[in-house]
Amino acid sequence: MQIKLRARARVRVHQERPYCYDKKRGLWLYRQVGEDEEAGNIVTNAGLVALHTYIYGTTAQRTAGGLSGTGFNYIALSNDAAAPAASDTSLTGELSGDGLTRAAGSVTLPTGAGTATEISHAFTYTGVSQGVRKTALFDDSSSGKMAHEIQFTQRVLVTNDVLTLTFSITIS
Repeated sequence: MQIKLRARARVRVHQERPYCYDKKRGLWLYRQVGEDEEAGNIVTNAGLVALHTYIYGTTAQRTAGGLSGTGFNYIALSNDAAAPAASDTSLTGELSGDGLTRAAGSVTLPTGAGTATEISHAFTYTGVSQGVRKTALFDDSSSGKMAHEIQFTQRVLVTNDVLTLTFSITIS
């Protein structure tokens, strides 16, 4: 019997916008913008090789492959409309600045017989207006290997909007 290793990711996209400042408590009140969305990914070719190397490779093989020791937990954003492709090695049009720079996500690993890892990050936009429609996971804060690339319905962010991305990755 052949067992097939499959790493699949889904991302939940949640957007909130401030609507009123509560002077008494000294904080902004937020409300959800649109519906939450879940979107599936493709695993890039480079990502597949890197996943196998991380899981099964020796330290020398990881170093030779240019892999950092962080794992695929850096979340990047883009407004690129092109469909993700397995041959992609970078996130075209990756956003940087105004609170949308690639960031390390919070990682929750599976326990017991669990098979899913969650990686999430809340981006707070500080610019005027910016569309976002694609995300990816990398193993480095500024370059590195891209493993999962996911496109979703475009969200338009305005000042102080919070865009929370939660990746659920299942290996079975």
